Amino acid sequence: MSINKHPFLSGLIFLTVFIGIFAIFIYLILFKFQVKSNYNVVRGSSPYAVGVINLTGAITSSSGFIRLLDHYKRDSDVKAVIIRVNSPGGEVAPSQAIYEQLMKFRKRKKIIVSMSSVAASGAYYISSAADEIIAEPGTLTGSIGVIMEMPNFYKLMKKVGVSYNYIVSGPYKDIGTPFKAMTPMQRKKLQGVVMNVYGQFVSAVAKGRNLKVSYVKKLANGMVYSGQQALKYHLVDKLGDFQDAVKAAEKLTGIKGKATLIYPVKKHSNLFQSFIKRAVKSFIAHIGGSTFFKNPAFVSYNDMKLDF
Repeated sequence: MSINKHPFLSGLIFLTVFIGIFAIFIYLILFKFQVKSNYNVVRGSSPYAVGVINLTGAITSSSGFIRLLDHYKRDSDVKAVIIRVNSPGGEVAPSQAIYEQLMKFRKRKKIIVSMSSVAASGAYYISSAADEIIAEPGTLTGSIGVIMEMPNFYKLMKKVGVSYNYIVSGPYKDIGTPFKAMTPMQRKKLQGVVMNVYGQFVSAVAKGRNLKVSYVKKLANGMVYSGQQALKYHLVDKLGDFQDAVKAAEKLTGIKGKATLIYPVKKHSNLFQSFIKRAVKSFIAHIGGSTFFKNPAFVSYNDMKLDF
């Protein structure tokens, strides 16, 4: 049977070969031609290492941090982790997720926190899971508390003659909407949520720092403290810089000599790789992506934030 006599079969074979070659090309571009190493290693006199994780900026996700922590946990040469913190805090759930993973991690390896300019609120929540916390004298830390914020401009809408109609399944479904005033009962319910999460924060700090809950509550009024004040209140263990944190890690783990330091490296794709990635994502989105209605009438989630 000649393929030339069957154009459909010929076309199918050609299409299969083309797709295969295209898939190999994309794989090479996205993976094989990228920088191999994800880590910058500073060799010390000791074969044993200390892993470094940077916690910088607002905390909005936990996945990258936990992925790196898991890598250090599986690396038998890594005996401790230093978390370099420079963050004002952030969202509740990611902060709690990181804290829980650190509490599990420290059953196997040591954790040292090195505080930079600021390590407040959710960043302190995370820091409290460490075996030892080292802060600069002028570090701003603490701020143990919870805030829920939501915009409200119903008075402005009233002035311009705009109003919203709500059809809800219960008295609290439209809680926090910016288009009408909050009722006393709604405020009471949200205050209950805030205080519940506040209690979780206090308990986590007490557990991580081995302090009494009643003692932590006296400090947990949302106030920020300098590193020097935090040392006095037992919120940190020592004053010092990153090098002091390295020495603390060596001491806690019994590393002889100077530990090897492992830093994560953020990879930057070149322009061609970025173009290919965007093109592939766009193609996939058009082929199998979902379309969502943007009409305000379909909005079912209020613009409400709960942060540490």
